[in-house]
Amino acid sequence: ETCVKVTLLNFTVNQSGLEDQILGIVVGKERPDLQEAKNQLVISMAEMRKTQKELEDKILKLLAESEGDILADENLIVI
Repeated sequence: ETCVKVTLLNFTVNQSGLEDQILGIVVGKERPDLQEAKNQLVISMAEMRKTQKELEDKILKLLAESEGDILADENLIVI
């Protein structure tokens, strides 16, 4: 018995997305320094989102494990 898996991908193109792509190409050609700065900002934002998620998870874990008054638990206050 042969089983075939098909993955359907929905590629939607809109005007805004195309404008962003064209702008990126033009900026990359005319001002590569700005393109590099943008790339660094994107990487930095991704790292900050990851850090934020890790901190949120840590806070929620500590809150879930806490017993009694959460204001008395120094581990919850000094994160």
